[in-house]
Amino acid sequence: MQGAKAIAIANNDYVHIAWSYDEKLDDCAGFSIHRFTKDTPDAGVALPMFERGPDGARLKVCSDQDPIRKYSWRDVSAPRDGTYKYRVIPMKGPNVPLAGVPQPETDWVTVSEQCGDHATVFFNRGILATQATADDLFAARTKSQFTAAAETLKTLIETRGSHLRKSLSGELFKALTTLLDRARNEGGSCWAALFELTDQELIERLCACKDLHLILANNNDEVTLDGHKKTVYDGKNKPAAEALQKAIDAGGNIEVIRRYMPSGHIGHNKFMVYCDKAGTPKAVLTGSTNWTASGLCTQSNNAIMIESEELAGQYLAYWQDLRKDVPAHVPVPPASMKGIQGQALRKSCASRRPRVSLDGMATIQAWFSPNTSPAKRAGKGDKASLLPVDMAEVYEILHGARQSILFLAFMPGKAGAAGSFHFLKEVARVISAKPELFVRGAVSDPALTNELDRTRWSTEFNDDMMVVSPQCIWKDFEDWREEIYKYGHAVIHDKTIVVDPFSPNCVVITGSHNLGFRASMCNDENVLIIRGDRAVAQAYAAHVMDIVEHYRARWIAAKDADSKARKEAGGKKVSKKDALKHWTPPFSKDGVWQNRYFDATKP
Repeated sequence: MQGAKAIAIANNDYVHIAWSYDEKLDDCAGFSIHRFTKDTPDAGVALPMFERGPDGARLKVCSDQDPIRKYSWRDVSAPRDGTYKYRVIPMKGPNVPLAGVPQPETDWVTVSEQCGDHATVFFNRGILATQATADDLFAARTKSQFTAAAETLKTLIETRGSHLRKSLSGELFKALTTLLDRARNEGGSCWAALFELTDQELIERLCACKDLHLILANNNDEVTLDGHKKTVYDGKNKPAAEALQKAIDAGGNIEVIRRYMPSGHIGHNKFMVYCDKAGTPKAVLTGSTNWTASGLCTQSNNAIMIESEELAGQYLAYWQDLRKDVPAHVPVPPASMKGIQGQALRKSCASRRPRVSLDGMATIQAWFSPNTSPAKRAGKGDKASLLPVDMAEVYEILHGARQSILFLAFMPGKAGAAGSFHFLKEVARVISAKPELFVRGAVSDPALTNELDRTRWSTEFNDDMMVVSPQCIWKDFEDWREEIYKYGHAVIHDKTIVVDPFSPNCVVITGSHNLGFRASMCNDENVLIIRGDRAVAQAYAAHVMDIVEHYRARWIAAKDADSKARKEAGGKKVSKKDALKHWTPPFSKDGVWQNRYFDATKP
């Protein structure tokens, strides 16, 4: 009898289950997964699956009836704050288990934001390319509804209490407002540095804070006048600034420091420090989430809160450095400040702060930026002289990977650009040196995805890509409806790397930093490097695999359609319209679906 094993990892939003067998299973039509609870440890329930009836209505089916043709799965239906284990059951067909084959079970996992005594980690469900979102936006399936999709989506995600806002944001709103609630309940203060602040509900929560100190960067808007695009400096943050000023005028204990950045530089931080009544820093919240409806709902994002006086103190000291760096003269109307991001700030950010110990085992290293000389520019000088101090530590961690590298990224740099130094180029070097590593990731920029995939495979289309970009179902077919996959520019907005999440030497890198050269040189940023905390590492690993697994089939289908259209066009670049006729469902129905899992050439 062949051996089998199964594992599960979880975060606050979902459970990732993966399993393996020593050999390919003959006559296996797929797997059913049963979820068990502590209250019903001997009576599992088959996970729900997705099917539609002839009228488009969803049908109630489960994995017993519709076996899973994969060796991993995502349980997005497990209620939060519950503890579960899973049994993997090989199936010969619907409702017929495969006889004589082991049914491995996972250990117990809890769907919770709590990761040990010191950290809480939150992830949203900011994926638009889902059938659930398609149902909300396009119930009648008319072309006019598709045309109005962006406006409909905007209304729904900005409307407090709407079903779509709740489902897409998950617990991120709770994460962003936890320290504000703590200050209200315990009488402490909040010290924040934010980039984008446009969500009305979040603005109101800031205005209601009884002791708030906020550094607010400019957030430019782009409008079209007489057919020409025009940049309105700080146009998007203007309503928030006005609301905060009204709260101040009404007697609110609120301090707002405006930080107006020059062109090409952004005040990209999104952190908050909580201090108790005595003024002692107690906790810090950071991550990738901008305080906007899109940050909450239409991008993949994370937030992490650490209970540590030492770490919170480092962030508060950085906050004070940012305030000292702001010139006394504030331009009216808003415009770039002269002398901002000066030598004193850069020198302070370039200094290595002490590692913070959380429990005697896990440690956290905080880096802040800008931390390079303003004289340095990408593309000038050798790589060693250009590499920022924070990215040097990131690169060292990547080269130390022994088992796996997992990541999510927005736009860390430019694909193919000489002198564009970003972590994906270093990942490519690591892969070349260690081809046995398990590498999976997702990147918003398709060009960067293509560039990285070519380091392991040829430039031809390959159906087992390790790195994907967001895509959607392009058209209606069978049980599936056409989807949309983005609102605005960013889709994957996380800036996260996870190395060896099952090892005692695991590492998580996360924060506001886009993990490229410009973030270190041009922007106000922060990044956390968390070592040895397996609970945090596995929570982030689950998030990465959630995003990768969701987009993988859709990305492969899009790449396959484009590849076929290019061949038909003699190798020329084709439009999505040209590729559409070659687009086919990205879900395997053949009898050899297991082969890729037992191919030794596949990483």
